[in-house]
Amino acid sequence: MTRTQTTQDPPNSVQVEATEGCNLRCGFCGIRGIRSTGDRDNLSGPYKYMTPGTADLIADDIADAGWNPRIEFAMHGEPTMNADLPRLVSAFRERGRWPVLVTTNGIPLLDRWRSAVADLYDAGATTIAVDNYRPYRCEEAVLGTVLPGVTVYRYPQDGPVANPHRRPRGAERRLVLVQDISQADTGNHSHLSNHAGSAGELDDRQNGERCALPFREISVRWDGNVALCCNDWRGVYKIGSVKRVRLSGLWQGEEFQAARRRLYAGRRDYAPCQGCTHRTYRNGLLPDRTGKNTMEEPRTGDEAVIRDALAGDSFTAPVRRKWELPVVEVKHR
Repeated sequence: MTRTQTTQDPPNSVQVEATEGCNLRCGFCGIRGIRSTGDRDNLSGPYKYMTPGTADLIADDIADAGWNPRIEFAMHGEPTMNADLPRLVSAFRERGRWPVLVTTNGIPLLDRWRSAVADLYDAGATTIAVDNYRPYRCEEAVLGTVLPGVTVYRYPQDGPVANPHRRPRGAERRLVLVQDISQADTGNHSHLSNHAGSAGELDDRQNGERCALPFREISVRWDGNVALCCNDWRGVYKIGSVKRVRLSGLWQGEEFQAARRRLYAGRRDYAPCQGCTHRTYRNGLLPDRTGKNTMEEPRTGDEAVIRDALAGDSFTAPVRRKWELPVVEVKHR
């Protein structure tokens, strides 16, 4: 028997932004939409770092809500640039047995690879996923890693067991070398999106399709702010802040619910969803985890809620890409 769902199931994943800013400037990445060119020693700075106090606050909220999500350190920068990363990881391990995934390009760890990786596992990380971006500087280090209790995989070559987003089996700790996303044609990481216009031009090909991200994950930025999803690099759709509202309150709030009602109806007609090319899987299993429930149609008042969420400055100041700049008319004599 189906029912109309009025509250959202807990998220499968809580994304945590240890660092805003990256040591790389990959051409396919939305970092170029929030950071200017910078210089050789500060490619995508200035860096903004999550503090241990903010991590404690998020972890307390998850524990108090009784959620059982995967914790993933990723989002809009390189997490290992934050010197407090092991302390942030331990904040979640101390409060729950949630799997903790650290997604990194690995390069900042190369000077002390074995000890740096060991520190993260000791802090409570269950999976470290190293994105093998060109020039593939970390491949040898990853594949040569020998640490007690740590299994080294390649993804997608080693199959579903190596998928870093899957929960590890038992007490297994995994180190996963993930194929360069710009070269991949298999695996759930093989689709490059335009990061809602921050990485590439807006494109209507996904308009009319559902997106599951706001139903399945919540993403907390370095300063505790929460936008609609991880693809909203600039934070144009503002949900709120964990420093003012509990994480569970944000998750069930009208800003999220209004967006979900639109997406459930296949309406990507508001920023950052309109023109975003991100694809999600099992979109038929919405709004709950099994697809047994339904969601009401968009309400009349949703327009005002969405308009208010989009009002004002974005969480991160945008760097306009070439396709966002006004077209200059060249007059010929």
